[in-house]
Amino acid sequence: MRFLVLNRTPLAQRRYDRFLGDAHDVVLITDAAAVPADPDERDAVLAGYAHVEIVKDFHFDAKVELRALELHEKWGFQRLLAVSEFDLLRGARLRAAMGIPGQSAQSVIAFRDKFAMKSVLAEAGVPLLPFAAVTHTTDLLDFVAAHGYPVVVKPRRGGGSMDIDVLRSPDDLPDLLSRHPELGTDDGAHLLAETYLDHELFHIDGVLRGGEVQLIWPSSQGDTTCLDIRRGRSIRSAMMDPADPLAEQLRAMTLDALAALPSPDDCVFHAEIFRGQDGETGLVFNEIAARMGGGLIEEMLELGFGVRLPEYHLRSLTANDPPRLPRQPLRMAGLTLFPPRPGTLTEIPEQCPVPGVSVYNRHAQPGTVLAGALLSTEKIASVLVTGASRQEVERVLAEVHDWFHENTVITDPA
Repeated sequence: MRFLVLNRTPLAQRRYDRFLGDAHDVVLITDAAAVPADPDERDAVLAGYAHVEIVKDFHFDAKVELRALELHEKWGFQRLLAVSEFDLLRGARLRAAMGIPGQSAQSVIAFRDKFAMKSVLAEAGVPLLPFAAVTHTTDLLDFVAAHGYPVVVKPRRGGGSMDIDVLRSPDDLPDLLSRHPELGTDDGAHLLAETYLDHELFHIDGVLRGGEVQLIWPSSQGDTTCLDIRRGRSIRSAMMDPADPLAEQLRAMTLDALAALPSPDDCVFHAEIFRGQDGETGLVFNEIAARMGGGLIEEMLELGFGVRLPEYHLRSLTANDPPRLPRQPLRMAGLTLFPPRPGTLTEIPEQCPVPGVSVYNRHAQPGTVLAGALLSTEKIASVLVTGASRQEVERVLAEVHDWFHENTVITDPA
C-alpha cells in the first residue's frame, strides 16, 4: 500500500515508516521543525521513507496541498495520514481530491468545529452548557443578555487553549472587541460563546479500531484547568482508579458523544468533561477531538498502560504487529506541567529528588528571558509520576509542585 503522511510531530516520536511496516511505501511531507537538527539523528529518522519533503512554514504554506497532489500523480496514494489536529481538514480535502478513503471533511468538521460538534451533541441529548455561534458583536451581546456572565469566548476551530477569553463583566468586552475587529465586518468572526463554569476537568483518552473502542480511560486534572497555564500556574492530571464509580459515567458520556458524531472507524480520541465545583452542576460534556491529547498525556498513558496510543493506531492500520492493549492499567500515572511566566529564569533544578517521579525534564535553561504562555502545553519543566493509586499519584504531584516552586526563581521583568 502507498501512504502519504502529513506531519508536524517530532519524527523521533512518530516513526511512521516503522509503524506502518516495510511492506508499504510511505511518502512524507513534514514540518521542518519536526526533523532533528543533529545530522545523524536526521538521517536515521528519514531513512525508511520512500520520499521526503521538508517544509519550513508548514502550517501556512498553501503549496503543501499542491505538492501533495503532484506527488499523488506519481505515486498513486491509497491512504493519506494526517494525525495533528491542525492537519485533519487539510488531509480530508486532499483525500477528496485524490479520491481515496479515510476521514471525510464532514467528519473532521464535526470534531474540529466546536459549534458544529456541540450542535450535534445537543441534538443527541448529551449534557452541555449553553452555547452559541458568535459571528458579530450583536451575537455575543445577545448571548450575554440570555445567559449572563461569566462567558467563555473561543475560536470554533482552535486548539491548545489558544485565544480563549473569559468575560466576567461588561468591563471585559472592550478589550475582546479590540482584539477581534472581524466581529464588526460583513464576513464576521468564527467564534463560540458558552457559559463559564468553575469546574473539575476530566479528560478521557482512547483509541478506535475498526469502529470498536479498544481503550478508553479517564483522568482528572483536579482543581487545575488548561487556562491555568496561560495564567502562569501549573496544571496536573492523574489517571483515575479502575474502581472509581465516576470513571464509568465518564466513559459512558464519551461513548455517547462518539456514537452521536460521524466518528472515523480508526482514530485516537481525546474528550473533555466538566463537573461543576458548585455542588449542583453534574457532568457536562465540553468537547472531543479525533487525535491524541497534548501536554504529555500520551506519555502518561504509556506509563499507565505500557503502550503509546498513536503507535497502536498506526500499526493497526496495516496489521503490523500492534501491541496488546491491557484491559486495566498496569499502574496509575500522572503529570504536571510548569509553565513560563514573564521574567528571567534565574534558577531551575536539573534533577528531581522526589520519590515516585519517573521522568523530570526541564525545558528552559537559567538565563532564559520568558514570556507568558500562549498554549496550554507550554512548559519550562514537566514531571511524569507513577503510583499504586490516583491518591498516591496526586500526593507525589503535590510534593513535586512544592519542591519545584521552592527551587525555581523567575525574576520579574523590569
